[in-house]
Amino acid sequence: MINEKSLANLRLPKNRNKYNTYRYCLPQEKIDELFTYLAEGMSLKKAAKQCKICFMTARKYFREGDTKRGIKPLHYRLTVFQDKISEKFNVLLEERRMKMLETIRKAIDLFSEKIVSGDLLNKPNINHLDKLMRLEVFLSGGVMQKDRETKLLTAEEISGDNTE
Repeated sequence: MINEKSLANLRLPKNRNKYNTYRYCLPQEKIDELFTYLAEGMSLKKAAKQCKICFMTARKYFREGDTKRGIKPLHYRLTVFQDKISEKFNVLLEERRMKMLETIRKAIDLFSEKIVSGDLLNKPNINHLDKLMRLEVFLSGGVMQKDRETKLLTAEEISGDNTE
């Protein structure tokens, strides 16, 4: 019978999990899969369960990454990913805003012409023109609301017992 702790047994190759690589690091594919689930909005716990990895390991890669292999933390990667999505979304919104601004300016020109010419069949009035002009200023990035100064009152000021 061979002793379990004999030198011959220690020299035999160890049985390893197929998902683990050298020194039990997660393979890049598993990390990318975890990132994909997180980018889709899944919680870290559910994403770890989907990837079939331990929650603590997933949390380690989420917070710290793996500096030895040059893998950045997943929360950093998610932030960069969301920033890129926001930039693309902002470009689309800017294009949409410019189209709306062009439409509003055409409507203002049309209303102005009808008011000046006296064509009141459709009854364009100054209120409609005013609303369109305010909308134009808003879409152009102008300020629509005045800053209001707010002051908190003390209990003495509310009750009227100012004995100063």
